[in-house]
Amino acid sequence: MPVNTRSDAQRSRVLLLDAVRTLLQSGRVGFSMPELAGEAGVGVATAYRHFPTPQDAMQAFHRRAIEQLIAALAAVDPGPDPVRRFHDCCRTWVEQATQWGPAVRYIRSSKGFVERLSAGDESITALHDHLAGVLDSLARDGKTAEYDLTYAVLLWITIFDERVVYDLTEHRHWSVAEVTDHLTRAVAGALGIAV
Repeated sequence: MPVNTRSDAQRSRVLLLDAVRTLLQSGRVGFSMPELAGEAGVGVATAYRHFPTPQDAMQAFHRRAIEQLIAALAAVDPGPDPVRRFHDCCRTWVEQATQWGPAVRYIRSSKGFVERLSAGDESITALHDHLAGVLDSLARDGKTAEYDLTYAVLLWITIFDERVVYDLTEHRHWSVAEVTDHLTRAVAGALGIAV
């Protein structure tokens, strides 16, 4: 019998997290572990080795979505113009949210963003720190009136909530460009960003 290699385990985990997305996007929020395994095309025992419960699988999917967002935002060229970087980050965020937002909208933490930040949640801390860096560049360049970076990040993530992106793309039928334009202007207005 072949031994399960590390790459096999990683592949199974990716398949399971992709299956979480598929199940949630189709509205199957109360899925079971056997259903998850079936959707992923892996054995039930394999699914349980990765995630003891469906809730654990959903939380891992949510973490992966945040990590993908952070990686995409980190790939935005900081360049010399902080306003351009802000706009590019907003566009990147909407592009990312259209990929995983329809599924992530079903996963809500009972804890607030600042509460999770204070508790040291690694993915939330990484997202905060990246966005705070973008906003700090704007503040140092005199392009925003808001200097409380955590508050500014909280406003930014609230306006760019995946449920908002989902509503605008799926139910208002706005393009990514339209959603980006409206939400970017909303954040800029809320934070006094001179754009």
